[in-house]
Amino acid sequence: MFAQPVFSDSTLVQAKIWSRDANRNIQYSDWKNFASHTVSQLQGFSATPTDSLDQRGGNQLISLRATGFFRVEKVSGRWQVIDPEGHPFIVAAVNSIRLGNSAANQQTFRERWPNKEAWIGDQIKLFQSLGFNTAGSWSDVPAIQAFNQTAKQPFAYTTQLSWLAGYTREAIRIDANKRQAAALSFILEDAFETYCKQHAELVAACKLDANLLGHFSDNEIAFSIAQLDSLLADNTLSTAAQQQIASWLVQVGASSGTLSTTQKEKLIGKIAGRYFQVVSRVIKQTDPNHLYLGSRLHASAKNNRYIFEEAAAYIDIVSINYYGYWEPKTTHLTDWASWGDRPFFITEFYTKAMDSGMDNVSGAGWLVKTQDERGIHYQNFCLRLLTSPNCVGWHWFRYQDNDPGDATADPSNRDANKGLVNTQYQLYVPLGNRMKALNVNKYRLATFIFASAQHL
Repeated sequence: MFAQPVFSDSTLVQAKIWSRDANRNIQYSDWKNFASHTVSQLQGFSATPTDSLDQRGGNQLISLRATGFFRVEKVSGRWQVIDPEGHPFIVAAVNSIRLGNSAANQQTFRERWPNKEAWIGDQIKLFQSLGFNTAGSWSDVPAIQAFNQTAKQPFAYTTQLSWLAGYTREAIRIDANKRQAAALSFILEDAFETYCKQHAELVAACKLDANLLGHFSDNEIAFSIAQLDSLLADNTLSTAAQQQIASWLVQVGASSGTLSTTQKEKLIGKIAGRYFQVVSRVIKQTDPNHLYLGSRLHASAKNNRYIFEEAAAYIDIVSINYYGYWEPKTTHLTDWASWGDRPFFITEFYTKAMDSGMDNVSGAGWLVKTQDERGIHYQNFCLRLLTSPNCVGWHWFRYQDNDPGDATADPSNRDANKGLVNTQYQLYVPLGNRMKALNVNKYRLATFIFASAQHL
């Protein structure tokens, strides 16, 4: 049952909506008003005292079965991540915790810290002071592991395996003709599972680490109708792949003729299911102790019920990169809860502010005017997530602003105010304060908000 918290008031935030024109160029709307809610406006909730936490940031006031590793469990109708000590753990993560690549980034690093160990120690203490408890995708795993070896308050982390992306690159390197192959065709090749097994060293190396939350297998796989059409038109598929597709076509009731949109979505679900089955099998055989966190669904994939239904048998937590909406839509929260009934978390969302002085054209995040408004958006977004009994957390994208001087960055990560810190590793204090106000009360907020659902 979804909660419906009552707020005493709302705050209007002006934001510009991101989109692409007919030529795929990024464009923004005029300023528009978006009603937003904050922790202080939640009627009947007192933001003090803050949560009582165990060493990793779990809710030590509740004790459940402890296994020494993170796991998931549905408790009283609500999905929970349970930490190694047996305490509920709402995942509040920051993505891309790693040193910047630009000359300016590196110069500031040398001026502020004697080595990487000092940097990661300072930054994890900063994250923990703001109520964050996990390093999301693209983070410096070895640095975090080294910190955790001696830390009294270790920091949970995730891995990003990028197995399909890596296999695709290798297959094309071996056979340049595959450069023209449909992106989804690589999932159907037997060699894909062999590749996963051959590149499972990181999975094996982490299997006894209590601080590992779990493994992401890839990022934003193109589970889309456009890519399905490309696959069905691909005349270079192996006989085995053709036979598999033919079998799936029969299963979705479309063995011949034109496919309906629903039939295409079902077929995409079958392909996604094949991917999740292969990857999950390798992960669980190599590391039976940790969670499989999926492949970070995005775009149309997050609207395809058949992907979620197929994923339910293999994924411990469904991961979703969420853009284009000021706050999570009610239909999304409802659908994700009913399509397979698995826990989920949002693994990318962010806003950018004009007062950063950055260009802010790249990236799909919302554009607001100030750092404080970025923080208001954060609170509003996360409060909305806490109304869902299937949501187990969120990941802010990202740790540091995109330095315009970083020539190694892809075009979507250049000259944009996505960071918790700027290019000089300085915290955006108004943003941080707003994040902290929610994060340090997240367990009490979840209990308070979920209790409102019991009285509807």
